[in-house]
Amino acid sequence: MKILIIKLGAMGDVLRTTSLVPALKEKYPDCSIDWVTKNNAVDLIKNNPNINKIFPIEDLNSLEEHYNLVINFDDEVAACDLASNIKRDKLVGAYVEHGKRKYTEDSAEWFDMGLISKFGKDKADELKAKNDRTYHDIHFDIFGLKNSMKHQTELFLDESSLKFAESFAKKNNISKDEIVIGFNTGAGGRWKDKKLSVEDTIELIKKIGKLQNSKIILFGGPEEEERNQEIISKSQGIVDAGCKNSLPDFAALINLCNVLVTSDSLAMHLGIALKKKVVAFFYPTSAAEIELYGMGEKIIGEGRSYCSYQSECEDPPRWDIDKIINSVKSLI
Repeated sequence: MKILIIKLGAMGDVLRTTSLVPALKEKYPDCSIDWVTKNNAVDLIKNNPNINKIFPIEDLNSLEEHYNLVINFDDEVAACDLASNIKRDKLVGAYVEHGKRKYTEDSAEWFDMGLISKFGKDKADELKAKNDRTYHDIHFDIFGLKNSMKHQTELFLDESSLKFAESFAKKNNISKDEIVIGFNTGAGGRWKDKKLSVEDTIELIKKIGKLQNSKIILFGGPEEEERNQEIISKSQGIVDAGCKNSLPDFAALINLCNVLVTSDSLAMHLGIALKKKVVAFFYPTSAAEIELYGMGEKIIGEGRSYCSYQSECEDPPRWDIDKIINSVKSLI
């Protein structure tokens, strides 16, 4: 049996979709699984032993192969066009018909809440706000897959990146006997209110830094470089992970942590995939969709814009820093 998964982005969504792969292998032991994604997400799945071929969509004109099952959980036009045109026996997910993006009935529980919902945006937003099921559970139910807590998000690190992280730990005197706590309190450029403020982050680091035998690593991407430098300049005892790491090296540095405190971001998904203890804070995106596999705690900001998916919230979040600290302590 030949299966094709189409998941282009965002990178965190690509990563969490990997939980389907071992479950599909369990249900169809003889299957071969291929994947279409974007170039920037290839590193997240390239070492997965259960994925046969990876096709970057940017380099793909067409796929001549015939698939028994095509899975498309991506509503991007390119993904829907590909799903519609590929030779297949069965399609689950989004496609294009008469120039309009649609989705199969068996995938409706997911897409009814999304941008191409047949109910329109207002109803989709209402359904999304009411949803209390994880991405993981919804997708497993669509395929009748079992052992949803056994088959988790997967990430397999490069040997070169593991050596990079080992060298980083040695350079910064990070001992295996220490409790390493990672902080990723930014959230890129799109979501202004996903992140903790610089002031809240400094307060959090100051209080967490009082824990015995602990070391703090500060993470961020290119958009957080100036912000992180301000945090470092106003704090003590922080190890700077830098903001220009490659994706594999960024993941390997997160792998050094015992606990990761993070916004709803790629760092969170990396931490989950690496089986780290995670304290994740959410606003304005939904905490319900995220599966922590019993390894973490969710913190939801206070405010009327929670689960609104507004890039800049009408009602910005209010955070209980002590609640985050207590969650970290409970996981140590």
